[in-house]
Amino acid sequence: MAEATELVVETQHLTKIYQNRQIALNDVSLTIEPGCVLGLLGPNGAGKTTFLRLVLGLHRPTAGWAKVFKQTMSPNAADLRRRIGYIPTNPQFPKGMTPIVYLDYIARLFGLPADVRKPKLATLIRAVDLLPHSGDSIAHFTPGMTARLAVAASLINEPDLLIWDEPTHGLDIEARRSMLELIKRLAAEKTLIISSHNLSDVDEVCNHACVLNKGQLIFHGSLQDLKGRIRKNHYELDLDGEQKAITKTVQAVRALKDVTHAVLRHRRLDVKLGDETSNALVLAQLFQTLADHKVSLITVRSVGMQTEQAYLDLVEKEEGRGFARLYQTAEAA
Repeated sequence: MAEATELVVETQHLTKIYQNRQIALNDVSLTIEPGCVLGLLGPNGAGKTTFLRLVLGLHRPTAGWAKVFKQTMSPNAADLRRRIGYIPTNPQFPKGMTPIVYLDYIARLFGLPADVRKPKLATLIRAVDLLPHSGDSIAHFTPGMTARLAVAASLINEPDLLIWDEPTHGLDIEARRSMLELIKRLAAEKTLIISSHNLSDVDEVCNHACVLNKGQLIFHGSLQDLKGRIRKNHYELDLDGEQKAITKTVQAVRALKDVTHAVLRHRRLDVKLGDETSNALVLAQLFQTLADHKVSLITVRSVGMQTEQAYLDLVEKEEGRGFARLYQTAEAA
């Protein structure tokens, strides 16, 4: 476990109750180390935005605490927030400004002198690909351009921690791809917390995950550990070869001892193995069967190993444990 001096974020028993009736966050304790790219996941109302606001010091916790760079975060910790770059969901900007004017304004708020801020904002505008629009009114920006401006604004103070809430929300395919590539580049030198409903985005850019459900932390660990919770016994294989050979191959695969399901759909073979099966051994037999029948394997992939499936499985199990956990807590009391 990392020493406290190495932690970027640490929370202990972090709890937020609104108006003495809505428990938005309940007893969340976790740590985030340098270089972590954390995907913050959970259904609507799970407490993700509340968690981010508490880490940013925009709200006071009802109980527990949050520390950022070893210092307790609070609404008064302005100097601490200077080390954080934040993008809210659907960021809004003054419509009458241009990117240059707006970024210069933000840099002034951070107290950057002219000889520092002018080259910095020029570099950032170029980095987020807004150079052709640097003098255009923000009022006419597309969602993708607005998102890129938000990125530039969040980086103007050279923060050590980036907290981005739904950074790909509302973006088209090209803008989303550009955002994901930027996150990958930043991950080489920054610590990031990314809240997202798009689980394929988290799967692509994050190395750790935190799952909240109804205000409670139900998972915190590496993305690989999250995906490892799903049984690795369902595969899809794309095949190539003569149709007769493929048909005979499927029959031979069905005859393998530990194959419980084998269905061919347009040269894509859907295979399920027994729960207690040694995957490597059966897959080796399956590949040998393909070779024996002179059928080529184009691709093979594990079904249900993606972050989305692991996340859904985790939340479903947590929902099912709700009453049991309540009963056990009552008994313990």
